[in-house]
Amino acid sequence: MRAASAIRATDHTAEPVDDGSASHGRYRTDLSRRDIRLNDADTTYWFLHRALGWDVVLQLVWVMNGPIAPDTLALLNRQLAAGRLHRRLIVPRMPGARPVWTNAYQAPALVVDHAEIDEAEADDWAAEEMATVRLDAEAGRCWRLRAIRCASGATVISLCALHLVADGRTLVTAAAAAMAATDRGAPAPAPPAGAAERRWSRFAHSLVSDARDAAAQVHAAAGGLARVAGSTLRGGAGVVEPVAANRAPIIERSPQARWARATASVPTSEWDRVAANAGGTANSLFIATVTGLLRSSGYAPVGDPIKVGIPVDRRDGEDDPRTNATAGVSIVLTDEPVPGGTLHTIRRACKQAFVALAAGQRPAIAHLQSMVWLIPPAWLVGMVTAGDGMPDAMVSNLGAVPAAAGQLDGATACRFVFRGMAQGVDPDLPYRFGDGVQSWLTRTDDRVTFAVFGCDEEYFDSDEHLRTLLDDELTAWGLVHEVW
Repeated sequence: MRAASAIRATDHTAEPVDDGSASHGRYRTDLSRRDIRLNDADTTYWFLHRALGWDVVLQLVWVMNGPIAPDTLALLNRQLAAGRLHRRLIVPRMPGARPVWTNAYQAPALVVDHAEIDEAEADDWAAEEMATVRLDAEAGRCWRLRAIRCASGATVISLCALHLVADGRTLVTAAAAAMAATDRGAPAPAPPAGAAERRWSRFAHSLVSDARDAAAQVHAAAGGLARVAGSTLRGGAGVVEPVAANRAPIIERSPQARWARATASVPTSEWDRVAANAGGTANSLFIATVTGLLRSSGYAPVGDPIKVGIPVDRRDGEDDPRTNATAGVSIVLTDEPVPGGTLHTIRRACKQAFVALAAGQRPAIAHLQSMVWLIPPAWLVGMVTAGDGMPDAMVSNLGAVPAAAGQLDGATACRFVFRGMAQGVDPDLPYRFGDGVQSWLTRTDDRVTFAVFGCDEEYFDSDEHLRTLLDDELTAWGLVHEVW
């Protein structure tokens, strides 16, 4: 396997590696059933891209406790190219029709850095990759795999993907499947005969299909407006979106549109023990820990309401072809959380929100998502950004990570973390991707790990400050932990 050319030792960038795609021809992923249009859960990321120029990027980071052979990384890249992350988005010509996912061909190039870093620099290296990687769904570049060696002998691996092509669970399971196939030595599937010459876009460019979909969106939008109007006439039946405390505009609290970051790991047995002793669950302890940062930082003194956004997985089994399959619920906390206290209040509030979601009770805005496909994005900016805006805390629990996601080429992940951010946020505009804190949790047999991003520069003014707050919060809960 031909390695990338050498680079300056002070420069962590690298040239793409020849991973064998030339010998394989072009890749074509099988979407299993048919080409798939964007769905309601995708609207947020499509809207942010079209209206504000943002790309929401998700990232998985591994610190493997040994070297990973170049051939192994190249095979892993080919396995990812054969999986569900590798798609291309086609924008229909018919106004009102939703964009279509179809098959992508050329695999994104594997990138390997040849300037070693200290293992302590792994998080900075990965964060820079997440902030600067250039992905493009319409060009079929929805993801990128990158790796670098550490002086200690460890290997750091980053897998970035557009949120438009995958939610958190999809990204984790796609990575686990590719790593398992790589460790088995399974050859990446070859493209079907003649795939490079086939008209992969025939469905996307079907005016009949586009016209039908546009009509369906008009019908859905009309139905959504009718539901909202009916709810109003009945006196607001359904879910009323919780109202957060009045705060200064986020552009004043975060003038540079900059995030502070921290990551924590806790032994899984410790996490479960503390949660159970507090009368809660692993998820309610997660919410308590993250929202506790808003109390201890001064962002939300005790008594101020904290609005918490919680993504909920709505995927219908492993074969669900949707790229995003989550719905959000919100809860409001007032005197909670108290480190070492009860988790009953959080647990009860979450249960009520989950039951309401299962019963189809949604805030009014959820019934109007089809409007995104019918109205120019610029016209919707004011409507979408009005009102209470982002939650004070967004907490996303991805749950258990498949064991295969922690093993590669005889090495084991000594660190594994999931996180996300929005690229392209303009500090001169009043919009920000987040308000207080955002956090993402994964769980293995050994560790519970969660990344935290502080969005409010007034209260989270540096990585070091956020790490100190997180360390203090976990200590107050009596949790054995590591923060980096």
